[in-house]
Amino acid sequence: MNLLNNLKNIVFVLLAFTIPVSVAFTNVLLVVFLIVWLLEGDFIRKIHVFKSNKWLWSVLVLTIMYFLGLMYGHNHNDANYVLQRVSLLLMFIVFTTAEIRQKSYHYALTLFLFTNLISATVSILINNEIIEPISSYIPIISSENSISAFLKYNYHNILLSFSSLLSFMLFHLSKNKYSFLYLLAIPIFCLSIFSEAGRAGQLTINVFMFFYAIYFLRSKIKYSISIFFFLILVNYSSYNNSTVFKYRVDQLNHVVQNNGEKKNPKAKEKDIRYLFLNESLSLIKERPFFGHGSGSFSSILISNTNSSYDFEKHKTPHNNFLYVFFELGIFGFLIFLSIFYYQIKSILKNSNMKIHSIILPLFYLFLMLFDSYLFIFTITVMYMFMYKIFSEIDLKFKKRLLQ
Repeated sequence: MNLLNNLKNIVFVLLAFTIPVSVAFTNVLLVVFLIVWLLEGDFIRKIHVFKSNKWLWSVLVLTIMYFLGLMYGHNHNDANYVLQRVSLLLMFIVFTTAEIRQKSYHYALTLFLFTNLISATVSILINNEIIEPISSYIPIISSENSISAFLKYNYHNILLSFSSLLSFMLFHLSKNKYSFLYLLAIPIFCLSIFSEAGRAGQLTINVFMFFYAIYFLRSKIKYSISIFFFLILVNYSSYNNSTVFKYRVDQLNHVVQNNGEKKNPKAKEKDIRYLFLNESLSLIKERPFFGHGSGSFSSILISNTNSSYDFEKHKTPHNNFLYVFFELGIFGFLIFLSIFYYQIKSILKNSNMKIHSIILPLFYLFLMLFDSYLFIFTITVMYMFMYKIFSEIDLKFKKRLLQ
């Protein structure tokens, strides 16, 4: 049993390395973690932990509702896509009921930040044409990730944004002489975030660092002033020096100010998020209580619009709240929201990170306004992994980070 426990902790720590680097290796580690969890037994304790966490009941009910959603409606073309991703949520149960050592949490945070720092550095070198894309040196890495080191740019961007927030949080909460090292990593993360595509990462770091600045106005005015100055400097310099960031900002401003019209005058359709928002809201009104059924979104959108968008690529409305409401109706939507409601209550009650602990669920909720991140493997695994750490880590543990 001690061997299994050691293996479980090793696998947990290794996830901190694979999540920012490889979907395939992360999948392998999740399977190993699940097998070890099953072999170690101790199911009476695990059932007790499950029963005491209301949000786990919500996860289970939401998963069941997606399977029941196959029994009504006439369009389930994307059922496999949806059910595969919903089934991943059951790993919440495995993570939550698994016992992990405190030192493993600290090692995992250190490795996660270090790996993302390497990823950001490599990405900066690639985009400045100092080195070739990693796929040129390591063929097993997809050439699709050529501008962002290891993962797709929009996932890479989000991981770096969260790493920036995590670094600032640990700088503030850690009580050791090396805590300033966390701050040194943030400019490197930001240089990668704002010189590449991926608006979600750019938005999240701006929004949450701004909230931090407001939060510290009364207690640590120097923090607030420094954060405001840093955000102004990063956004101003990025807009004037990064063609990618400038294009993204100008394009977004144009879409917002022109009722969804694209900046390109040759574009025949409105911005995809604007189009999907309007069409989704209209179709939700037709079946508000139980929705259109699991895996129905893309086929119904195709039959109700003349859109030329590729629905093999765009299977969701780029908004997780709309997506759940569309397919499961108001009942599924409320269960979906209850997961995060109970998670926030639980993490505030049990975590010694105080108010900083809810940055994680709020970060994830904010992300889901812009895409269906509940169904994106890398981001969902990152969230489950970090939620386990945030809810149980003891920052006063004698083997703290960098000490």
